[in-house]
Amino acid sequence: MKMNTLGLFAAFWAMQVAASLLFKHGSGSPSRWLPCFVLANIVGITSTWFLMVLYRQMPVNMAMGLAVGIAFLLSQVTVAIAFQTNLSLIQYGGILGITGGMLLLCLGGRG
Repeated sequence: MKMNTLGLFAAFWAMQVAASLLFKHGSGSPSRWLPCFVLANIVGITSTWFLMVLYRQMPVNMAMGLAVGIAFLLSQVTVAIAFQTNLSLIQYGGILGITGGMLLLCLGGRG
């Protein structure tokens, strides 16, 4: 994987995590709801530009699987840590299952 590609993934993941944190933060208070909602959507929608560039650089199934899968995992773990939400053993199993699925997707060859 080229460094440029890794940078695109990292930017997408960071923006998706930021959007998740903003959504959660905004849900905690009526006064924060609208500003966090708007900002989270701006960040989240903007992140799709990175995903579209990744689609040009690699097979779309691999780009989508890695981008969305890892963004989901990072968001789950980050929100759990930031807002002190305890994950159950089954939820950790789900995280491992998703990780395994992404590994299989990438090991399956070019799409």
